Amino acid sequence: MIVDGKAITKEIKEELKKRIARLPQPPTLDIFVMSDDFATSKFVAIKKKTAAEVGVPMREVILADETTTEELIAHIRESRADGMVVQLPLASHIDLEAVLAAIPREKDPDVMSHESQKRFMEGDETVLPPVTGALVAVLETHRVDPRGKRIAIVGNGKLVGQPAAVWFRNHGAEVTIVNRKTPDIGAVTRASDIIVLGTGKPGILTPDMITERSVVLDAGTSETAGKLAGDADPACAQKAALFTPVPGGIGPITVAIIFRNLLALLAENKN
Repeated sequence: MIVDGKAITKEIKEELKKRIARLPQPPTLDIFVMSDDFATSKFVAIKKKTAAEVGVPMREVILADETTTEELIAHIRESRADGMVVQLPLASHIDLEAVLAAIPREKDPDVMSHESQKRFMEGDETVLPPVTGALVAVLETHRVDPRGKRIAIVGNGKLVGQPAAVWFRNHGAEVTIVNRKTPDIGAVTRASDIIVLGTGKPGILTPDMITERSVVLDAGTSETAGKLAGDADPACAQKAALFTPVPGGIGPITVAIIFRNLLALLAENKN
């Protein structure tokens, strides 16, 4: 079964619109953008569209290639918005860890700051890392309980693999992280109930690497011939029990989760 990520996203956005309409004033969001690659441009465009749809004023701050780490941190500290997103990737000369350390946790709907990450690792789920939140939304929509399930996570990146592993372990699943050193990736994925993909390498998962009971959650994105592609060969959709396509699967849900997190932080900060 192919997951309709757009339908799940629409449901989340409708809920957000109602909640925001009841507020005295809407929360605001700043997004700092340094890269203009294809995938980044697509995701920024989706964020702009989502912000407009749910009623959140969003300011895009375009950073020049020569922007220094110190200048970016100054932008972060000067922001008066209720929330902020530092869009990755940044230029190679930027000290990413210093930038993430500068993001205030109370303004971090992207759950990228050191404090946000620490709280999440300790089990605080006030806000979930957006990709993880999207994975959870798919599982909840399709009534897939992770407890006792075997999970294969392909890729151990900061945005997908690492937080997904934490969440699944915290919810009673047996997690195996697959990377380039894994001798037989297919053996691991075939033995797993749920497969989470986040490598950014198109077609790395093929139909022979899954079974008819596989739940394939593809959070990998890359560009192929001017189009977004996922880590899974689209042919996997014909075999898997549940399959998230790219585009139209995890991606749009992830963006909606950022705005859900923004409201959660706003409510927390008022308490």
